[in-house]
Amino acid sequence: MLRYAALLKDTKAYSSLENDIREGRLSHCYMVMGEDALAVDNMIDLFAQTILCKDMGCGKCIICQKVEDKNHEDIFEPKNLKADGIREFVEKVYVKSVGEIKIMIIRQMDEVDPKVQNFLLKSLEEPIDGVVFLLGATRQIAVLDTIKSRSKKLAITPFAKSKLTAFFEDNYVGKPKSLVNEAVDCCLGSLTRCEALMNDEDFFGDMSEIIFALKELTSTKVNLKVQRRLDIKDGRLVKYLDIMQLICGVLLKRKLGVDIDGFDRVNVLLDSFNVATLVNFSELISQAKQKVESYCKDDNVLDNLFIKLMEVKYLCR
Repeated sequence: MLRYAALLKDTKAYSSLENDIREGRLSHCYMVMGEDALAVDNMIDLFAQTILCKDMGCGKCIICQKVEDKNHEDIFEPKNLKADGIREFVEKVYVKSVGEIKIMIIRQMDEVDPKVQNFLLKSLEEPIDGVVFLLGATRQIAVLDTIKSRSKKLAITPFAKSKLTAFFEDNYVGKPKSLVNEAVDCCLGSLTRCEALMNDEDFFGDMSEIIFALKELTSTKVNLKVQRRLDIKDGRLVKYLDIMQLICGVLLKRKLGVDIDGFDRVNVLLDSFNVATLVNFSELISQAKQKVESYCKDDNVLDNLFIKLMEVKYLCR
């Protein structure tokens, strides 16, 4: 059975597909959308199982197993997302299927060049009986409007912390429970981030260091002491900047009244910065990332960033 099947089946997106099948109005094209790439990818496989399986995705039959193993004879995916790969993919639309339904999958539709996306239009404008397209996109803005207008769009929203907690309590993942709980608390409802956090046991220690650094953002002398605590060797500065940007993003949303499930550890910083400060912080962190990518010396980037953070905090107080 697909790892996240139980969690994904309890979504509006999946319920929509179930209703379509039960009412005999299966669409010729579904576009699964959401910022959570892992959830989008797994939902596409779950859709394929549900459409092809006689028991609507039982997860146990040979058909479901073939879908999970990526070797079902009536499921096609492009070898690559370039012009030649998409052209070859489209040609397979017109090849007779083994069973009653053929499924055409493009998991990262938003990664296909707009000019290349046009190759799909004829297949979507003139649907063929027994052919169902399953398209995935984490950035729907990168998908042509003509493609979106010919698809049934289904969105995957962030998962509630309570649902993730319940899921992992029922599905042991071979990780310490404390680590899983930390990951669920800090993933902001994203399976992609949750898995990444469970595979990075240093993340939470690093985040504590960043929270401490931001809390102690009071003077140049203190800043220097804080910076010495941060180990930026072996490219770790980028990771620190990512964590800092994530923290500022959560704080900004909370300041603006957005309800965010979990990530309560950053609340210790809520009274330290106002909205204007956090907006400027995010911009400064983005600039620091660009400098790192331009091969600027990490020590200089960090020094410059903390000086500017101090200036912004003072000016926006």
